[in-house]
Amino acid sequence: MTAKFDTDQLTRIANVHPARAERTFGLHPALFGVTVGAYFVYLAIMGAAFMNAELWIPFAVFAVFVAAAFGVPAMWARVAGPRNARFADWSEFKAEGLETATGHLSGGAVVAQVLTVPLLIVAWGIAIAAIRATV
Repeated sequence: MTAKFDTDQLTRIANVHPARAERTFGLHPALFGVTVGAYFVYLAIMGAAFMNAELWIPFAVFAVFVAAAFGVPAMWARVAGPRNARFADWSEFKAEGLETATGHLSGGAVVAQVLTVPLLIVAWGIAIAAIRATV
């Protein structure tokens, strides 16, 4: 049985770069940076809106948890050892997108899916801080 491929599938197959290393979690590190930054921005907004002397310790714990949630996987990713090939830079990542279990996603779709929740959390923090400021 011969496999049938359409033009888009053949283009994706032809654009495979065997000399490029795969990232441990598949995403560009800039997406992780923006995500962790959004969580810290949320904590800063909540701290500015609600901080008092009794909340320093809980906010420090929150910051440690956020740092650990991204720091520990980053350390595990470094355990993989040296690679013989280079990683895709941001422009290549955006142009090529990402293969997922449900199919190929464009670079813009990957960015939208990864950053939707962190940016909504920041928006939620801004809304809560605005409510706090008016009440």
